[in-house]
Amino acid sequence: MFYIKHLRYLLEKAGADPRDFKSKQMLDDCIREVLEMEKADAPVVWEKVKSILFDEKADPEKRKEFEEKVVKMMVKKLIVG
Repeated sequence: MFYIKHLRYLLEKAGADPRDFKSKQMLDDCIREVLEMEKADAPVVWEKVKSILFDEKADPEKRKEFEEKVVKMMVKKLIVG
């Protein structure tokens, strides 16, 4: 979950407190679910996230789609629980 510090903007987009541990944990869970990597080690998940969000060659549409899925899932979990 160490990589969440680089994704503060996703927490903010979802309306979650970026300082709250539970929010960070929820973001990690959402990312893993979207990527279908629930059982993967954090460094493996981070490599995938970096390739989608921060790679210069990354597809902007894929980035936008990933961000939207994660934020939508976060909002749903924040509201419903």
